[in-house]
Amino acid sequence: MTTVLIVSKTKMANGICVGGINEQSGELIRLHNEHGGNLTIDAPYEIGDRWEMSVETAWNARKVPHIEDKQTIPIRKIENVGISGIIDYVKNHNLGNRLYVGSLNGTFDGCLQSRIYVTRDNVPRFSTQFWIPDKTLYHVVSFEKDYYIYQEFKIKYVGFLPTVSKIPAGAIVRLSLANWFDGKGAWSEERCYLQISGWYLPHSDVQNHISEIDLPF
Repeated sequence: MTTVLIVSKTKMANGICVGGINEQSGELIRLHNEHGGNLTIDAPYEIGDRWEMSVETAWNARKVPHIEDKQTIPIRKIENVGISGIIDYVKNHNLGNRLYVGSLNGTFDGCLQSRIYVTRDNVPRFSTQFWIPDKTLYHVVSFEKDYYIYQEFKIKYVGFLPTVSKIPAGAIVRLSLANWFDGKGAWSEERCYLQISGWYLPHSDVQNHISEIDLPF
């Protein structure tokens, strides 16, 4: 059995995407059901939950960058540690290249190359990553969808948690790469677009009382 910390829930056209951390190995995973399919909207997971579960590489696991797919069978919910528990885990465990501190261009093995998507000629080794941004991100709404502005980049937010007006520099942000998409034939190549799937702020900062966060790492 494995203990999994649930760190994100995002919207999909045909279900939900739930992200977690294997607490024993520090591996970032994407939860699928026991048959390798997408989770349905009524899946029992909430952000901050710790679950005991069976975890195996999905039979239909994809190639890079989407390497995180796991078939899972939930056994029991242990507890919910909240946002503070996620912050504590990220701060106190070595996540290697799955945690990046600095500018957006350095995320995902540097494959974004001043864009908000990757292409098949420059593919990172993974599709989820924690990011400690060097600048504050600001919320905007465009065509009834939520985005966060980082410098000249507008990054779509796809999570379930309510938006905040800003994500301060030094906060922990979870990034993910969407599925390959060819723009319905409008583009000359397939792209994986960058998404924000969550962020982790102390309670006081959710109320926007703090302009920047100084994390000790």
